Amino acid sequence: MPRLYRNRHDAYRVYMRYAFVQDFALTMAFTIFMVYLVRLLELDPFHMVLVGTALEAAAFLFEIPTGVVADVYSRRLSVIIGLLLLGAGFIIFGLTTVFGVILASQVIAGIGFTFISGAATAWLSDEIGEAQANRALLRGAQVGTVGSIAGIVVGVALALWSLALPIVLAGVILLLLALYLTLFMP
Repeated sequence: MPRLYRNRHDAYRVYMRYAFVQDFALTMAFTIFMVYLVRLLELDPFHMVLVGTALEAAAFLFEIPTGVVADVYSRRLSVIIGLLLLGAGFIIFGLTTVFGVILASQVIAGIGFTFISGAATAWLSDEIGEAQANRALLRGAQVGTVGSIAGIVVGVALALWSLALPIVLAGVILLLLALYLTLFMP
Protein backbone atom coordinates (compact mmCIF):
# COMPACT_ATOMS: atom_id res chain seq x y z
CA MET A 1 0.00 0.00 0.00
CA PRO A 2 1.59 3.33 -1.00
CA ARG A 3 1.96 6.09 1.56
CA LEU A 4 -0.09 9.14 0.68
CA TYR A 5 2.22 12.05 1.47
CA ARG A 6 3.48 14.86 -0.73
CA ASN A 7 6.55 16.40 0.89
CA ARG A 8 8.67 16.53 4.03
CA HIS A 9 6.53 19.31 5.49
CA ASP A 10 3.73 16.78 5.77
CA ALA A 11 5.69 15.04 8.52
CA TYR A 12 5.16 18.11 10.69
CA ARG A 13 1.40 18.10 10.09
CA VAL A 14 1.15 14.36 10.63
CA TYR A 15 3.02 14.70 13.92
CA MET A 16 0.72 17.50 15.13
CA ARG A 17 -2.34 15.37 14.40
CA TYR A 18 -0.67 12.40 16.08
CA ALA A 19 0.15 14.48 19.19
CA PHE A 20 -3.40 15.81 19.50
CA VAL A 21 -5.22 12.53 18.89
CA GLN A 22 -2.93 10.38 21.01
CA ASP A 23 -3.08 12.75 23.98
CA PHE A 24 -6.85 13.13 23.56
CA ALA A 25 -7.42 9.35 23.58
CA LEU A 26 -4.99 8.56 26.41
CA THR A 27 -6.32 11.31 28.66
CA MET A 28 -9.91 10.39 27.90
CA ALA A 29 -9.22 6.84 29.11
CA PHE A 30 -6.90 7.60 32.02
CA THR A 31 -9.17 10.31 33.46
CA ILE A 32 -11.68 7.68 34.55
CA PHE A 33 -9.34 4.66 34.71
CA MET A 34 -9.20 4.39 38.52
CA VAL A 35 -12.91 5.17 38.89
CA TYR A 36 -13.58 2.31 36.46
CA LEU A 37 -11.41 -0.05 38.51
CA VAL A 38 -13.13 0.84 41.78
CA ARG A 39 -16.76 1.43 40.79
CA LEU A 40 -17.39 -1.00 37.94
CA LEU A 41 -14.85 -3.74 38.57
CA GLU A 42 -14.94 -3.29 42.38
CA LEU A 43 -11.22 -4.02 42.72
CA ASP A 44 -9.57 -3.68 46.10
CA PRO A 45 -6.27 -1.78 46.50
CA PHE A 46 -4.18 -4.96 46.17
CA HIS A 47 -5.76 -5.87 42.84
CA MET A 48 -5.43 -2.29 41.59
CA VAL A 49 -1.71 -2.44 42.39
CA LEU A 50 -1.48 -5.70 40.44
CA VAL A 51 -3.11 -4.04 37.41
CA GLY A 52 -0.60 -1.18 37.53
CA THR A 53 2.27 -3.59 38.11
CA ALA A 54 1.30 -5.65 35.05
CA LEU A 55 1.42 -2.51 32.90
CA GLU A 56 4.73 -1.27 34.32
CA ALA A 57 6.40 -4.70 34.31
CA ALA A 58 5.53 -5.21 30.64
CA ALA A 59 6.82 -1.73 29.80
CA PHE A 60 10.06 -2.41 31.68
CA LEU A 61 10.68 -5.87 30.22
CA PHE A 62 9.91 -4.96 26.61
CA GLU A 63 11.61 -1.54 26.38
CA ILE A 64 14.82 -2.89 24.84
CA PRO A 65 13.31 -5.47 22.44
CA THR A 66 10.79 -2.96 21.10
CA GLY A 67 13.50 -0.31 20.82
CA VAL A 68 15.38 -2.67 18.51
CA VAL A 69 12.36 -2.70 16.18
CA ALA A 70 12.41 1.10 16.03
CA ASP A 71 16.18 1.39 15.58
CA VAL A 72 16.82 -1.55 13.25
CA TYR A 73 13.65 -1.86 11.20
CA SER A 74 11.49 1.25 11.25
CA ARG A 75 10.48 3.97 13.65
CA ARG A 76 7.30 4.46 11.68
CA LEU A 77 6.43 0.77 12.00
CA SER A 78 7.21 0.86 15.71
CA VAL A 79 4.78 3.73 16.32
CA ILE A 80 2.04 2.01 14.31
CA ILE A 81 2.51 -1.34 16.09
CA GLY A 82 2.51 0.47 19.43
CA LEU A 83 -0.77 2.24 18.70
CA LEU A 84 -2.37 -1.01 17.54
CA LEU A 85 -1.33 -2.81 20.73
CA LEU A 86 -2.27 0.10 22.96
CA GLY A 87 -5.68 0.43 21.31
CA ALA A 88 -6.30 -3.30 21.56
CA GLY A 89 -5.28 -3.29 25.21
CA PHE A 90 -7.72 -0.48 26.00
CA ILE A 91 -10.58 -2.16 24.14
CA ILE A 92 -10.00 -5.49 25.88
CA PHE A 93 -9.72 -3.73 29.25
CA GLY A 94 -12.97 -1.83 28.74
CA LEU A 95 -14.97 -4.83 27.56
CA THR A 96 -14.20 -7.30 30.35
CA THR A 97 -14.65 -7.74 34.06
CA VAL A 98 -12.49 -10.89 34.30
CA PHE A 99 -9.41 -10.07 36.38
CA GLY A 100 -7.01 -12.31 34.42
CA VAL A 101 -8.09 -10.71 31.14
CA ILE A 102 -7.68 -7.27 32.70
CA LEU A 103 -4.08 -8.14 33.61
CA ALA A 104 -3.45 -9.43 30.09
CA SER A 105 -4.87 -6.21 28.62
CA GLN A 106 -2.41 -4.20 30.72
CA VAL A 107 0.50 -6.32 29.48
CA ILE A 108 -0.62 -5.69 25.89
CA ALA A 109 -0.94 -1.94 26.59
CA GLY A 110 2.46 -1.87 28.31
CA ILE A 111 4.11 -3.48 25.30
CA GLY A 112 2.28 -0.96 23.10
CA PHE A 113 3.68 1.92 25.15
CA THR A 114 7.21 0.60 24.69
CA PHE A 115 6.85 0.43 20.91
CA ILE A 116 5.86 4.11 20.90
CA SER A 117 8.39 5.24 23.51
CA GLY A 118 10.86 7.49 21.77
CA ALA A 119 10.02 6.18 18.30
CA ALA A 120 7.74 9.06 17.31
CA THR A 121 10.31 11.64 18.41
CA ALA A 122 13.11 9.85 16.57
CA TRP A 123 10.93 9.51 13.48
CA LEU A 124 10.17 13.23 13.48
CA SER A 125 13.86 14.11 13.85
CA ASP A 126 14.71 11.83 10.94
CA GLU A 127 12.03 13.36 8.73
CA ILE A 128 12.45 17.09 9.32
CA GLY A 129 15.90 17.39 10.92
CA GLU A 130 16.95 17.84 14.50
CA ALA A 131 16.80 21.64 14.61
CA GLN A 132 13.28 21.77 13.18
CA ALA A 133 12.21 18.79 15.28
CA ASN A 134 12.96 20.66 18.50
CA ARG A 135 10.47 23.38 17.57
CA ALA A 136 7.98 20.80 16.32
CA LEU A 137 8.22 18.83 19.56
CA LEU A 138 7.46 21.96 21.58
CA ARG A 139 4.49 22.75 19.35
CA GLY A 140 3.42 19.10 19.54
CA ALA A 141 3.44 19.30 23.34
CA GLN A 142 1.18 22.35 23.15
CA VAL A 143 -1.16 20.66 20.70
CA GLY A 144 -1.13 17.55 22.90
CA THR A 145 -2.11 19.63 25.91
CA VAL A 146 -5.15 20.90 24.05
CA GLY A 147 -5.96 17.29 23.15
CA SER A 148 -5.59 16.30 26.80
CA ILE A 149 -7.96 19.02 27.99
CA ALA A 150 -10.51 17.96 25.38
CA GLY A 151 -9.97 14.33 26.43
CA ILE A 152 -10.76 15.14 30.05
CA VAL A 153 -14.01 16.88 29.12
CA VAL A 154 -15.13 14.17 26.70
CA GLY A 155 -14.02 11.34 29.01
CA VAL A 156 -15.95 12.68 31.98
CA ALA A 157 -19.03 13.36 29.86
CA LEU A 158 -18.99 9.84 28.41
CA ALA A 159 -18.33 8.31 31.85
CA LEU A 160 -21.60 9.82 33.07
CA TRP A 161 -23.30 7.49 30.62
CA SER A 162 -20.97 4.47 30.89
CA LEU A 163 -17.65 4.09 32.74
CA ALA A 164 -16.32 1.66 30.13
CA LEU A 165 -17.20 3.86 27.14
CA PRO A 166 -14.29 6.36 27.35
CA ILE A 167 -11.79 3.49 27.65
CA VAL A 168 -13.19 1.49 24.75
CA LEU A 169 -13.60 4.61 22.60
CA ALA A 170 -10.00 5.61 23.37
CA GLY A 171 -8.90 2.18 22.12
CA VAL A 172 -10.90 2.60 18.91
CA ILE A 173 -9.45 6.09 18.39
CA LEU A 174 -5.90 4.73 18.82
CA LEU A 175 -6.61 2.00 16.25
CA LEU A 176 -7.93 4.64 13.83
CA LEU A 177 -4.83 6.76 14.50
CA ALA A 178 -2.69 3.74 13.58
CA LEU A 179 -4.63 3.43 10.33
CA TYR A 180 -4.17 7.16 9.63
CA LEU A 181 -0.44 6.87 10.23
CA THR A 182 -0.24 3.80 7.99
CA LEU A 183 -1.67 5.89 5.17
CA PHE A 184 -0.06 9.28 5.75
CA MET A 185 3.08 8.96 7.89
CA PRO A 186 6.15 9.45 5.70
